[in-house]
Amino acid sequence: MKEVFALAEKAAAVDVPVLITGETGTGKDLLAKEIHYRSRRSGKPYVALNTGMISKSLMVSELFGHVKGAFTGAADDKVGRFLEADEGTLFLDEIGTMEEPVQVALLRVLETGAFRPVGAREDTRVDVRVIAATNIDLREALDRGAFRADLLHRFEVLSIRMPALRERFEDLPALAQDFLVHVNREFNLGVNGFAPGVLEMFGGYSWPGNVRELRNSIARAAIMAENGTVKTAHLPRHLLPAGYSTSDSEVLSGEASSPCEARGRVSEQEGVYVPLGISLEEAQRAFVLRTLEYCENNKTRAATMLGLSRKTLYDRLGKWGGF
Repeated sequence: MKEVFALAEKAAAVDVPVLITGETGTGKDLLAKEIHYRSRRSGKPYVALNTGMISKSLMVSELFGHVKGAFTGAADDKVGRFLEADEGTLFLDEIGTMEEPVQVALLRVLETGAFRPVGAREDTRVDVRVIAATNIDLREALDRGAFRADLLHRFEVLSIRMPALRERFEDLPALAQDFLVHVNREFNLGVNGFAPGVLEMFGGYSWPGNVRELRNSIARAAIMAENGTVKTAHLPRHLLPAGYSTSDSEVLSGEASSPCEARGRVSEQEGVYVPLGISLEEAQRAFVLRTLEYCENNKTRAATMLGLSRKTLYDRLGKWGGF
């Protein structure tokens, strides 16, 4: 994230198009706002448009506006998003959903600073910084003919990738605490923190919805808790380990007497067979993956049992193709 913030500072200092990539829920829209408010355009409009939510037949009109009578139903002149954002920033989310005619029109306004509203006879000039975002691989879209190379090259002058939450688990405690503060304020709650074991449990989940899913999960848990602390019983069921029941509460709250008790027992039968002749690296891989299986794929518990940090475990799994 320090690298992301450093790139955002550079983006704020120069007036070029910016492309923000990353999975859904990683906070691409928040980064776009941060760039705008740190730029020379901070006192001017910030206009956001999710292009994936606009009908393809209306996209050109939505971006560039139209004049009265331009098409059936155009009863009045319409100001497009580019003119709304004049002298400011236009944030285009899900840019990978744009069809080629819209891509051509977007490329033209990026290169000339001019566009023509639908049905108009003259061009309109604007001064707009465009920040785009996508959760798809535009290079792959380029290969299958779904995205224009010249538009991609225009945006690749300054590209920032937002990492998935599972790539930065070290940030989980700070993010969770910060979200809890905002949720308390938003819903007028008095939740004062997390019970022991809750934050550790967060580390055992892959968070496919990323930061957005984390915030929504904390909001749900805080509402359920109302006051006091967020406990494991307040968490959404999909965050809980397989086989969790209310009788697990002492173990999951951190009161188990050993790491192995978090799994329920120390196995006296299950183990790993390591034949002679294989390398130490191969033996470690077999042992770590078998331990992960034993812990029902709960990486936090497996890391604890192995005496590793979560980051070290994830690094090894990534190296071995296990994550």
